[in-house]
Amino acid sequence: MVENIKLYAMRSFYTQRAGLIELEDDVLSIVQQIREAYGDRVTVEVDPDTLQYLFIEHCEDTTDRLIFQTSELDARALERLHRSDSQGRSYQDPYDALEHEQDELMSSQDERHQYRINAEGERLAHALKKDGIMPRLPMQVNVPRSLDA
Repeated sequence: MVENIKLYAMRSFYTQRAGLIELEDDVLSIVQQIREAYGDRVTVEVDPDTLQYLFIEHCEDTTDRLIFQTSELDARALERLHRSDSQGRSYQDPYDALEHEQDELMSSQDERHQYRINAEGERLAHALKKDGIMPRLPMQVNVPRSLDA
């Protein structure tokens, strides 16, 4: 098994296996930002066989876990790393966000329909009283909360 090449937050560095490695400005910037945000807990490595950038988490139990891999190291990869960090401030569970959005949509639809149902119910109650079918039916008048409804 070929060992990955760990990228450091330095413009150029030497490894015994790969020799002198020089990082381009954009790659160096991403590696530095990851280093500032995560320290030694997350590193970027290069798989020499596939030339894919690997984001590796170094856990306290001495295991290394692959977070994700990408063919290009740019701002999108950094954003993806931040979004995948469930301990970070910017983490938002996509399933939970979708659930919340759907709940809000259903609630607004329910409010719109409830006003229409109440209006029709009032007309039905008035007609039943007027025709003498249910003369003791209590009459309710619903006032909308806003003028938009």
